[in-house]
Parts: sequence; structure tokens; C-alpha cells
Amino acid sequence: MRWTALGIALASLLAPPCPAQPDHGFDWVTIGDPGNRDVTPDEAPMFFPPFSEPFEVGGVDHVYRITRTEVTVSQHLEFVSAYAPYWDGFPDDPHFIGFFIQYDAAEDRYFIPQGFEDVPTEMSWHIAARLVNWLHNDKAKEQWAFENGSYDTSTFGKNDDGTWNDQPAHHPDAKFWIPTIDEWIKGMHWDPGKDGQGGYWKYPHSSDEPPIPGWPWEGGETSAGIVEEPGDPYLPVGSYPHVQSPWGLLDGSGGVREWTETFAVDRRARFKNGTAQYQPFHEHFDRLDVVGGNPPNGIDGVRLASVPSPAAPALLVCIAFTARRRSHQ
Repeated sequence: MRWTALGIALASLLAPPCPAQPDHGFDWVTIGDPGNRDVTPDEAPMFFPPFSEPFEVGGVDHVYRITRTEVTVSQHLEFVSAYAPYWDGFPDDPHFIGFFIQYDAAEDRYFIPQGFEDVPTEMSWHIAARLVNWLHNDKAKEQWAFENGSYDTSTFGKNDDGTWNDQPAHHPDAKFWIPTIDEWIKGMHWDPGKDGQGGYWKYPHSSDEPPIPGWPWEGGETSAGIVEEPGDPYLPVGSYPHVQSPWGLLDGSGGVREWTETFAVDRRARFKNGTAQYQPFHEHFDRLDVVGGNPPNGIDGVRLASVPSPAAPALLVCIAFTARRRSHQ
């Protein structure tokens, strides 16, 4: 059932008070319009086939929050420093710390080289799951806080045939989680006001035309597709503030490829979306109907999902009107 603007406003007045949802230093965007439809074959032709069954994706029946940008290196460092006493792998393993955090063995500490604090980070899916467990448990420093809450890490393990036993979806009462493929696609591509009835844009910047590769100061729209030259920088998140999804999400193209929660049918990989800085062929990988995959012990970037804040119903009125207005510009 769709929420009308009047219904949302009444809900915001009549809903009982509930405790505030902590932001934990992240910039959250509320995604409304619960009950939106899945993509159609016309919008996503590559989903019908090659998938043996219709790939029903994009529809979400609940309101949720998602981070405006990917998790940054500095946000990752806070988690790494907290989890380090319980990490039993190599201290400089990129599955744990990504590619920009460094380990100082002499001082037994982690640090970020100057200038990389706000660059999007990368980690394994298993580490991302521990990150959201830690947030769910209000950043408690004990080991239990990293091992359950959103995902039960005792289920994590690989079988001889290459499949994974990992808990497939977050606990129903999780406060934070890795967004599902539906939640990611909805936040990046679904516009409640497109064509006056709602629809999906082909690319994650509210357009059916691919974003233009290039530096933001030169009029570019994505860091994917840039040909890297010696000395070129890695851009901070949010470097293209004028390039947004219908809900105001940034960096749907470029930055890093992003984990989702959803397993592929064969349970050998979790779906991932988006493109990375300097990655070629960005037009293909940025499309609505193209998804990638990676085993959960691989390395990719991530943005986070969360339950909505108590103020979300009132905010949805403004969000819905904003999305509708963008679709007619």
C-alpha cells in the first residue's frame, strides 16, 4: 500500500514516540515510497534473461535509511582500531583494513596517510558485517559486540564446493545492516515521480544517459572511466555533489564498487553494484540491469542501511515532492 502525502503527515503526528536512532557519524538519507514495484523487462532488459527466472528486484516494502555516500577510510579506521584486539589475521590484511589504512608495527597502531581520510574504503563482506554488528551494539568494545547483532558471524564459513554457509540476511530486529540488492537499486534508481507514476532511471544519477567520466572541476559526473595518470588523486566521497540519485544519494557511479547483502542463487557470491574510480567500461557496469558479484571474503566498498529515524514520516513528504520535482526538470 502506497503512502500518500496526507497519510505520511498524519502518521508523523499520530505515531507514538520512540527512541532516537543514533547516526554514529554517518550522513543518512531516508528512502520512502514503500511498496514500489520491481523493475520491468523494458527498464532492465538484461535481467530477462540471462536469469533463468524473472529477476524481481528493486521493490521494497518498508521505509529505511541508507548512507548518502560510501563508508570512508576515517570511518573504517575507527572500527579497525576497536576490532584490532580481536582480529586474528595479519594486521595489514586488506580484507580487514582496505588499501589506505596502514599499520605501524613499532607503535602497534593503525593510521591514515594524510589526504586519504575521506576517500571511500574497501573491506571484505565479513568485515562489513562486523562493522554493522558493532554499530547495532552501540560501539561496545567487547568482542561479542562485533560477532552478532545484525549478522551471526558464527555461521560464516565456506564449503568444499565453493558455497557459503553465511547467514543470508540480517536479523529482523537489526538496527544497521548491509543494504539488500533491492534497497540499493531502489535508492539509486527508483524515482516515485518519474513519468507521473514512478519508474526507474537507467543510471544512478537520475538519468537514462550514462554519466560523463571526468574530474568534477572539469564538468565530469563520475570518477569511473577516467584514464589514470601518474600523480592523479583518489577523490573523497561526495566529490560530485550535483550528481545525485532521485533520493539524493551520491557516488552511485565511481568511488568504489559496493557490497550488497543479497546472495546470488548459488550462494557462491554476494551481489555488488556500481563502479570504481578509474574503472573502465563504466557505462555498462553503472546500468540498472547489470550487477556484479564477489565471494564474501573478497574486497569491495560498502554503504550502510538502517532503520528509519522517528522523524522519517514527516521527512518523506519533502522527499517525495523533491523526487517528483526532479523528475520533471
